[in-house]
Amino acid sequence: MNKKNNFVFIVFLLAVTAYSVPLENWRAPFYRIAVEQGEVTGSPSNMFWDDMRFSYIMNTYLWPDSVNYSQDHWTLEPALIPMFSNEKFITDKNSNFHFDLLSDFKFKNLTIRTVLDVDQSYNEKNPDYVWKTDRIAAGLIEEAYLQYTGNHGFARLGRLKRNWGPFYDRSILLSNNSFAYDAFEWQLYTSFLEFRHLFSAFPRLYSYIDTKWQKQNRYFTAHALNFIFGEWASIGVSETVIFSRASGFPDIQLINPFSIYSVINTNAEGPVNLMLGFQGWVHPFTDKITIKGQVVFDDFQVDDKTVMDQEPMHWAGDFGVYWVDPLPIQLNHHISVEYRYLSKWMYTVTTANTFKGERYTYLGRSLGYQDIDGDFLKGSFTLVGNNFWVTSLGMSLTRKDTCTINSLWPSDTLGYTKEDPLSKRAHLKTTINAFLEAHGYLKDYFDMHLSFENRWIKDKKESNEYKYDPRISLILSLHFCDFFWLFNKDKIN
Repeated sequence: MNKKNNFVFIVFLLAVTAYSVPLENWRAPFYRIAVEQGEVTGSPSNMFWDDMRFSYIMNTYLWPDSVNYSQDHWTLEPALIPMFSNEKFITDKNSNFHFDLLSDFKFKNLTIRTVLDVDQSYNEKNPDYVWKTDRIAAGLIEEAYLQYTGNHGFARLGRLKRNWGPFYDRSILLSNNSFAYDAFEWQLYTSFLEFRHLFSAFPRLYSYIDTKWQKQNRYFTAHALNFIFGEWASIGVSETVIFSRASGFPDIQLINPFSIYSVINTNAEGPVNLMLGFQGWVHPFTDKITIKGQVVFDDFQVDDKTVMDQEPMHWAGDFGVYWVDPLPIQLNHHISVEYRYLSKWMYTVTTANTFKGERYTYLGRSLGYQDIDGDFLKGSFTLVGNNFWVTSLGMSLTRKDTCTINSLWPSDTLGYTKEDPLSKRAHLKTTINAFLEAHGYLKDYFDMHLSFENRWIKDKKESNEYKYDPRISLILSLHFCDFFWLFNKDKIN
């Protein structure tokens, strides 16, 4: 790696949580570009994504100030985000308004983070939103936690939304797709490994959404161990378990961070919905190229000999290749190719197990990727301006069949036992998209994101022909980042 990247990597390891802002922030499109450029990392293993951090890509005013954020401070950062599209939002309007307010308080090793999320689309037409819908807009607390940071890790308690895996903006194992939930999470890392564990007791209120109208005490636990091979690679294994108990007290063996959940599940020591994941990234011979991947197996089983293990093991994979600055031009740029596949019954369980609360959802949203039963292929070229703009163009292919995370198994008698997750791919809906994205930034106050999507869609339920369905979207962000109070200004050079 070059000297600049070495410096960022070393500083990051020394103070992994010293400065940060949430992932779901107005900077997100620019941060995605910085991650693909290899300019920033998530955690020491680059397998967890908690916050946004400083990057040298584009103007430095865009990013959190690493010096100030590392000091004792309190900051408030409001952002008003109006969105417009020729395709109607869930409100049946061509516009939608979103508001975020970040409060970040740091004193010595303690951090208190709160993020308010207000969105016009949280109304009666949104099937996911289960709270009050009779107002012009509704809000959620997306993050609210207390964190203690030490020299080799942290412990945090409160409301969280997280991506576990090599991709900044998604995960097929554990993602920020779901609504935020309260949990206890801790991390331990050294120069060659990173371990993380999370435990949450999902609230019983509204739990009938995930338990087919029967209220259950639902619990979620996850842990991951990633090995770090210097600046060149990292590989690891993860397990997540969602389970329920009739009583209010969870099963300790499923909370134990050092146990192997796959063995517990295989031995039927407890009725659970298990996800077993493998993730990694590598620079093959050059730091200009990065290969990333994540593979997740749903209900991993050794064989199908026992009566209740007849169903096939479902799986999903997400892979990406990124090549930075392959062309002899002065501007930063990169080429990327991504492919993602999720099998037909990924995340789902029988109706009987849904009654028990074992569906891999929280308030109706998937804890992993938001959809299943299809695949996605995208290739793109991204060009980064010297200061305030970035643009991407490319093509994508999306193929989708009928199942969603809420689909019921064909039969509770395991009648589909001979169905291979890779077979019977009808591709009922296919979308070909040639797209252009443009992003621009004005210091401290304003940024804009414009996208043109030339889509050709074939829906076999309607026709066997492709129909042209273009989509134009404009997202603006009005934000202010100067509400920043340092408790001891003498520390700043």
